[in-house]
Amino acid sequence: MTATKHSRGEGGTRKYEAIRQELRARILSGHYEPGHPIPERVIADELAVSRVPVREALRQLERDGLVSIVAQRGAQVRQFSAENMQSLYQAREALEGMAARLAAERVDENYLEPFMAQFKGLIDRSITMDPAEESALGNDFHDAIAQGSRNATVIELLATIHDRVRLCRRLTYGHASPSWARRAAEEHLTIAQAISRGDADGAEHAMRTHVATWAGFLRTHLAGDSPLP
Repeated sequence: MTATKHSRGEGGTRKYEAIRQELRARILSGHYEPGHPIPERVIADELAVSRVPVREALRQLERDGLVSIVAQRGAQVRQFSAENMQSLYQAREALEGMAARLAAERVDENYLEPFMAQFKGLIDRSITMDPAEESALGNDFHDAIAQGSRNATVIELLATIHDRVRLCRRLTYGHASPSWARRAAEEHLTIAQAISRGDADGAEHAMRTHVATWAGFLRTHLAGDSPLP
């Protein structure tokens, strides 16, 4: 994001939103780690803007669940405890399970074919991806299922927690072994196959199991237990 883009319309909605999207991208890409401070003055100087739109952007990111603002300390990237991560994943399990069920009832058998081809390639090792690429593929897959539910409320509710889930998932990039990455591909393929054959019960069950499994992975990591295999 350039200073030129931010030098127009000081205080306007487009400026504030552009700053929010820039900071959001930095957080979700790992440019800022959990707990990393995000000083208003430093960001304002970097982007050649006043501190007002930066402050508003940070407040919105706090509402989005990506930033924590602490009195006398300012803003920092949100850190997830095992407790608030579990709360988030309980909501995710219910919502994504419903999305998978609805998608199985409403999309055609070819809807998820591009994803299935990639998951099969990861499983038989004919395709290789780094952890960030695998995570991005997973994000796109879950988004496709949400859209495939064709339920505006489910889509909206999942969108409200999407970035928090992505931030949580990013915590595992360096901790998931190749065997767990393969397991993720296998679980995604199972979900996709159930949706493709119109098996609503199977799709919901597979999705709920998948989300619960990875909630357990995160819970173990955040608790500082021994690494998973």
